[in-house]
Amino acid sequence: GYILDGELKEYFKNKDGSTRSYLYLVESTYDPKTKMSKQRNICNLGRIDDPGTSKVVDNIIKHLSEFSEKIKILNIEQDIDVDEAKTYGEIQIFRKLWKDLGLEKVLTKYFSKTNKQVDLVEAIFAMVCNRLIAPSSERAMNRWKEDVYEPKWDRYDLHHFYRALDFLADHKENLELSLYKASKDLFNYKVDVVMFDTTSVSYWGEGEVANELLKYGYPKNKRNDLKQLVIGIIMDQRGFPIGHEVWEGNKSDKPAFKEVIEKIKKKYSIGKVIMVADRGMVSEENIRYLEENGYEYILGVKMRQMSKIRKEILLSDEGFEDIGKRLKGKEIREMELWEREKKQRGEEVKEEEKEVYSESLKSKRRWVVCYNEEIASIEKEKREYFQKIIENKIEFDTAKEWLIKNGYRKYVRIEDMKISLDEDKLMEEEIYDGKWVLITNSSLSIGELIWGYKGLAKIENHFRDLKSEIEVGPIYHYTERKIRGHIFVCFIALQMKVLLTQKLEEIGEDLTYSEVMRDVRKIRAVEVKIGDKKVITRTNLKGKADLAFRAIGGVIPPKIIGIERIE
Repeated sequence: GYILDGELKEYFKNKDGSTRSYLYLVESTYDPKTKMSKQRNICNLGRIDDPGTSKVVDNIIKHLSEFSEKIKILNIEQDIDVDEAKTYGEIQIFRKLWKDLGLEKVLTKYFSKTNKQVDLVEAIFAMVCNRLIAPSSERAMNRWKEDVYEPKWDRYDLHHFYRALDFLADHKENLELSLYKASKDLFNYKVDVVMFDTTSVSYWGEGEVANELLKYGYPKNKRNDLKQLVIGIIMDQRGFPIGHEVWEGNKSDKPAFKEVIEKIKKKYSIGKVIMVADRGMVSEENIRYLEENGYEYILGVKMRQMSKIRKEILLSDEGFEDIGKRLKGKEIREMELWEREKKQRGEEVKEEEKEVYSESLKSKRRWVVCYNEEIASIEKEKREYFQKIIENKIEFDTAKEWLIKNGYRKYVRIEDMKISLDEDKLMEEEIYDGKWVLITNSSLSIGELIWGYKGLAKIENHFRDLKSEIEVGPIYHYTERKIRGHIFVCFIALQMKVLLTQKLEEIGEDLTYSEVMRDVRKIRAVEVKIGDKKVITRTNLKGKADLAFRAIGGVIPPKIIGIERIE
């Protein structure tokens, strides 16, 4: 027998010292007697640097492969076809979070009770992923899923997504409570502090069916021409959203606050509750309601709405103590504040009156004043700059409309058609520089109270996420069920985003959700047709994408996702 070695290179020198190389097809035979191989040139295929040689070799290989049972030579142009790259990496991350939060288990349990013919749990997951990746309407989302590599979604159509929204709306209370219990058990923690805040979302549709929910109200985006609804978020001390509420667009914060307190008490069965809320929720009625029902609270106070005497006592620069970096604090008990106010008004403090007051629930209140020197310095600079702007406008522009439009009316005097700066009024603002006031009945230290209240900033961040990244609005659905279902989907998406953010913080890297997910987004699924097979492969991980898998305790998907035979 003989072996075709494939090639034999020979080199010839030119007169200028350079070399030229040739490619030969050779036959190699083995002599068992001499135990040596002999080679014989069959043909010269040409010079290696000649493009024609490559074509000859390709032609030989192609024709020889036709007689091979094991080897098939692929024509790159004809036999390999690369399809478009599809969204893949984000789905793997969110699938793990979906399961970790117990969402799949809880939804499957409740959905099985409805005896529906089509399982819509996966349709809900698809909608949640859409809010987190490329927020769009359900109609547009039905097209978006075609650019995602997730075979499970192929059987779902637009009407499935609409039915899923109805399912969420109809089972909202039970689902939310079960999800709360699942996450509570998963993370093994006790809820003590509950934070609450609201925001408004404008409605851009033209439907009349949802008029009971959509009302003209007090929009935070200043779009008074649009109807709206109000969304409230309930958050635990970790900053994790545990519930949400949806109200009519004309619902103000204060009655919403009372309604949420009732719901927390009945729905979540939380023992000791410290309610944290922002300034918009504070009213004597709400505070008294919390006290009478045994709740502890930490509430922000609108300083400018306090009486002049109370401001002088609370906001004076006396009595502050260092409690942290650039942060100072002081507290005044309700009884002390009451006595000082009466004395400052020239009233007598009677012992019997004092005794009655000390027995009331109101006397247990503490007023905590916080002061940040750095913020005070910034606010002072802003006020001085602001003063120059007004003085400049007064000198060169006497239009009262400009002053009123920009909210400067209270800082100027207008007499006999002349405008002048009210410097005393402007200087009154100095008392607020770097300060904020809390009212509480809790026994927590000043530092704990301040950091507990600052946790409300997380809700503000959540609302920003809802409105920007997750895009809860604008809303176009015209039935109340669809609107409530849509908001529930957005709430679940928010839970998953917050959970991933917290898990990224836990692994000790200086990471943000956005920068990690930017790299995860680069992990794409690519369908490659090779002969009679379709190979689904993923692109390589880049940047910080691997940290997302590490944070969630997930396994990086294999390079080859799947292989299918093309019929």
